[in-house]
Amino acid sequence: MDQLVQENRLLVLDDDASVGFTICAIAERVGFEVRSTVGVDEFFALLDTWQPTHIIVDLVMPDIDGVDALRRLAELDCRATIIVASGVGARVLDAASRAAVEHGLTVAGVLSKPFTPRDLRALLMVKPPPSRGYAEVKTTHDPIDFIEVTEEMMQAALEGQQFNVHYQPKIDCASGALAGMEGLVRWVHPEHGLIMPNRFMALAEESGLIGRMTIQIFEQAFAWLAAHFQNADIALSLNVSAKSLDDPKMASWIAGLCVDYGIDPSRIILEITETSTMADPVAMLDLLTQFRLKGFHLSIDDFGVGYSSLIQLARLPFSELKIDKMFVISAPASDESRKITTAILGLAHNLGLRVTAEGVEDDWTLDFLREIGCDYAQGHYIARAMKGQEFLAWLHKRYQ
Repeated sequence: MDQLVQENRLLVLDDDASVGFTICAIAERVGFEVRSTVGVDEFFALLDTWQPTHIIVDLVMPDIDGVDALRRLAELDCRATIIVASGVGARVLDAASRAAVEHGLTVAGVLSKPFTPRDLRALLMVKPPPSRGYAEVKTTHDPIDFIEVTEEMMQAALEGQQFNVHYQPKIDCASGALAGMEGLVRWVHPEHGLIMPNRFMALAEESGLIGRMTIQIFEQAFAWLAAHFQNADIALSLNVSAKSLDDPKMASWIAGLCVDYGIDPSRIILEITETSTMADPVAMLDLLTQFRLKGFHLSIDDFGVGYSSLIQLARLPFSELKIDKMFVISAPASDESRKITTAILGLAHNLGLRVTAEGVEDDWTLDFLREIGCDYAQGHYIARAMKGQEFLAWLHKRYQ
């Protein structure tokens, strides 16, 4: 029987003492030290003094419901691996599990009652994906979240060429070969360091600066692609805000950029975020059709999180679909997410679209995507977004 190291400690919160006893007996057989509690006060006292590596929380208890317990664990910055248990039904279990992940907890999975010893052992033995990157080592280059970005700062950044492109690999799920890369904008501020897009992209759209930013990013990315992958059959994906597509000349400008750098438009994938506001749906349809006629590929980004997903998929000439990472990241722990991912994949393939799954955090998820026939994958398990030279070094090391 596989044994875990003795330093693994399991703390159980379940108001049914017999269930807690059963869980502890099973866990002890695979090498865990165990403690079981029926009350919330004892549970949180042991959490502080005993510092468990694993926790099982029942959702339905008389003193506190499991959701409140999970929220409190998050407030206490709990680093233990969580297993959510209950007999309330799969959908409620999955919802509670997703809530825990979104609160910043690391979740190994759900334990549906009644359970078998095999079910519990499988969850105790699993190595869960990093829900919120707890294992990451902080450096001076880590992005900051506290800076308040102003329009004046963005104007200066555009004039000073402070917006850079980082590249995240996209691989073929079946073969593991490099299929392309996504160019992602990063703001390297001379005083504040790395500022991520979620801190400035909304302001760029609201202020009307998104057009200038798009031009800088596209020119930089096209120059890099032409310099290092001129004759390679590798695609470059770039995000395009619907706001920057208000200009009807955008398709001609990007096509001209392809001519300038000797890049076939079929190697360029323009990712359109499905939650972007489409002020003029008819004009959008015209422009995206022009892109396709010029040979570009179009990808509907973050599919599955917007109210108009299916409407856009039916109306607009997309050639690729990107499954939102929320479903992919939670796939190891959520049966619902696995079913949704599989269903989206089937829908896309029936429409003749290629599918990319973003948010791949571990080998289990990559194997799952391969098994269900997903075309491409990207995520931290494969590689993070990197500067151009770092990407080339990663490529040489991986495929030498």
